[in-house]
Amino acid sequence: MTEKELKDLGKKIIDYCNKFDIPCNFLFEILEDQKVTPMIRGKAMEYNAFLLLDKILPKNIWGVQKLNLNAQPGAYDEDISVTHRRSGVILKVESKSAVRGSMSDGSRSRILNYPHFKVKCHRSRSNIKLAGTSNDKYALDCFDVILTTPLNALYKGNTIGETFEVINEIKLKEILYKHYSVINDQELIKACSTDWRYCIPEDIAEDGFIPRTPYVRLANDQHWRPVNEIEKRLTEVVKLRRNNQTRRN
Repeated sequence: MTEKELKDLGKKIIDYCNKFDIPCNFLFEILEDQKVTPMIRGKAMEYNAFLLLDKILPKNIWGVQKLNLNAQPGAYDEDISVTHRRSGVILKVESKSAVRGSMSDGSRSRILNYPHFKVKCHRSRSNIKLAGTSNDKYALDCFDVILTTPLNALYKGNTIGETFEVINEIKLKEILYKHYSVINDQELIKACSTDWRYCIPEDIAEDGFIPRTPYVRLANDQHWRPVNEIEKRLTEVVKLRRNNQTRRN
């Protein structure tokens, strides 16, 4: 950042504190509170996903928009829309974080005996109330694409410290270090934060619903593919949507 950009950022922070009556001296204590941090990290993931898609999808073919920039209380907070410019088909993309502490070598799993993690794909309590249902699963047609990274799966759950603690199982760490070609936890965290995967909900749906916490293989997952393969799959989804619209007309 330039000196001017730093000054502008400082002014925005002070204006923000004044706007919401936040004591500036305690801003970071508030932001790092364990009840606040997960919300901030979730929102940051949405913007990172938006920036990623905006960077990798050709702008002459696709338009990427971050939705609900100023979402109102009680309104469903949508993530990202991707528009196929030629056809006008709009796809909704949702970013979902991994389940905290869910990274596993698979040796004790009855479902998937390969290294894997799980993704949190169920509704929050506020969204359940908004939908007027007790079912916390998302219906198949709620969104067209899901994006995730393994990052949150690296961190232990139910810790009491102020900072996140990386899992410390020796065998699992060896698998992860080898998979990502890293030698320490900081390199591992960075590698996982950029290991974006995507899936199409219909590929993993069960009885018309997206599983609450679908499993993702660390390597060579059939449905959760590297994000650099996403454009081809998006094009297939657009063609299918157009064909369905043509049949209905």
